[in-house]
Amino acid sequence: MPNRSHSRPSNHYRLILVAVLLTAAVLRLYGINNLSPPGLEHDEVAHWLINRDILSGNLALYFTDAYGHEAGFHYVQTAFSIFLGDNAFALRLPSAFAGLMLVSVTFALTRRLFGIKTALLSASLFAVLFWPVFYSRLALRAVALPLLAGLSAYFWWKAWQGRPSKPGQSSGFSSLDSILSSSLTWFAVAGLFAGLTFYIYMASRVLPIFFLLYFTYLALVHRPAFKMKWRGILLFVLIYMIIAAPLGIYLLSHPGIESRIGEVDEPLLALVRGELKPVLNNGLKIIAMFGFRGDPLWRQNVADLPVFDPIVSLFFYIGLTISLWRWRQPRHLFIILWLLTATIPSIVTIDAPSSIRIINALPVITIFPIIGLEVIHIIRSLSTVSVKLSPEIGKKIAFLLIVLFFLFNGLRTAKAIFLTWPNEKEVQFVWQGALTEAAAYLDASAGSGPVAIGGWTPDTLDAPTMELTLRRQDLSLRYFDPTEAIIIPGQVEINGNPLISRIVHPTALPVQPALEKLLHSWSGTSIATNSFVYYELNQPPPIRPSYPAEVIFGGELTLLGFDLEESPAESDSMAGEGSLNLITYWRVNEPPAGSRRLFLHLVGGGGSIVSQDDRLGAPAQYWSAGDIVIQRFSLAYGRENTGVELRLGVYNPDSGLRMLTDQGEEFVVVGEGMFKP
Repeated sequence: MPNRSHSRPSNHYRLILVAVLLTAAVLRLYGINNLSPPGLEHDEVAHWLINRDILSGNLALYFTDAYGHEAGFHYVQTAFSIFLGDNAFALRLPSAFAGLMLVSVTFALTRRLFGIKTALLSASLFAVLFWPVFYSRLALRAVALPLLAGLSAYFWWKAWQGRPSKPGQSSGFSSLDSILSSSLTWFAVAGLFAGLTFYIYMASRVLPIFFLLYFTYLALVHRPAFKMKWRGILLFVLIYMIIAAPLGIYLLSHPGIESRIGEVDEPLLALVRGELKPVLNNGLKIIAMFGFRGDPLWRQNVADLPVFDPIVSLFFYIGLTISLWRWRQPRHLFIILWLLTATIPSIVTIDAPSSIRIINALPVITIFPIIGLEVIHIIRSLSTVSVKLSPEIGKKIAFLLIVLFFLFNGLRTAKAIFLTWPNEKEVQFVWQGALTEAAAYLDASAGSGPVAIGGWTPDTLDAPTMELTLRRQDLSLRYFDPTEAIIIPGQVEINGNPLISRIVHPTALPVQPALEKLLHSWSGTSIATNSFVYYELNQPPPIRPSYPAEVIFGGELTLLGFDLEESPAESDSMAGEGSLNLITYWRVNEPPAGSRRLFLHLVGGGGSIVSQDDRLGAPAQYWSAGDIVIQRFSLAYGRENTGVELRLGVYNPDSGLRMLTDQGEEFVVVGEGMFKP
């Protein structure tokens, strides 16, 4: 099947390539604005926050946020956001374009290695394969790595197969044509793209291992050719090192900055200790991922979905075997070493096989099944079955079968991308589909006014998630964690007419039962869907705590009182212990000047803390005057405790300074004597 011909493609082939690229574009672009994925995942939001830092003038080679990010792809995303705005579509479009260009790079590289027929078949399979389609739809930097690495590989082969530099040849060039025809030029371009991969994603760190192994192979097995090209190879290495050096120096001078490595490197540490089993197990899992069981994580795949369907996987393993058999041919060993070194990041880390850590295998991954087709000549032999079946008819039948085959794989991927994956509960959770649907509901709703949004990360990522998702700009948003708090937006009036206060939270993140009871008693309207729960509060809710109070902290927050619930020990393991649940009510007098946190301390004799609960489930940076914050605390205490007091207060978690009451105290004592037998 492979063909080494490098002749220009006929119009017939061009039409096929156009159809392939159009198919690839549809699978990568359709519905990327929160159809699939169904919302924004925290890693995507973290990308956007880094992009915002760039726009504010924070330029860097490496960003330490979100476990550490190489900066290259972020500058591209930032440029897109300047022209298209802050939304999921603009955030993901660079990935979609990178994925689409990767189809072209796969075609160009395969054509240079194995000819145009193999290139068309490989690119066709690549265009509809779930793995590259999936990562082309996410606002993550990883998909740009195989694009740049693939370009480096293409230009390296263009240089290797080009006109050699002769000893004593002048370093000057007489014309542009001579520059472009020189292998030294293309070696330099290959080195440039190889160096740029270092600024994209951590998995690029194995690319030098690949080139070291491959150059060693060429020097040992193809020594005459290596001697003819050694100047170009040296130039490639120098350019590669020069481009990668700034980031490399930065990382070496800041050891430990890549904190994510320390969370996933247990197999590598075991290998260092001389334990081979974890690495060998990972290797077996990676071998199996192509045809038996794929990436186990829903956030990176349809869990356990193999890379190829059973038929393609059969040809993949056959093609891999053929390439191993032909290892003395540089093109075959090139794709073998590329694949093997690309798997290293997953071999030495947990959760193997990890499709994102092996993502640099993509430029060569679909070449192997096409090579595997060499073992069958069914279509070619059809012409001998009957005299009525001419070779021309056999070719047409072969073409029809190939079209049907790739149509099947395209439908397989479309089903996985648009139906199976986005509707999985874990995917809905990770990609915050509930917040996306809630934002769409609020966009379509009448009226403006304040809205409280319940979510998983109210103090960090919920606000940017809604900023990227919500289209309207006339809603004043607050954020809270439904499992521990509620914030009731203060009543806002326009021309004497009060605006409705609204509260939304994901169905999968229910409000703490005691707080939910309060919400239902206050709500005029409530709507529950499969993804979110919506409340409307037409009037300020009546705040009637069992223990009323009126204590002002720092002039900005008033304690209105609390409700008390004492729970007995729930098991023998808690014998002698109980839990004290306190629901506190606070009114915001004015927005605070900094971060705030509430504390509830059980203090014994001498001021020692017996038990404590410091928290705030409704971040203060979103408060407005008139808001009601309801915070639930839970303390464990021993029933033998006597002579203790319960202290409630407010402090700044950044400085540690406590807000003083209007009486000049750092706290109030609540429930005095409640622990006495």
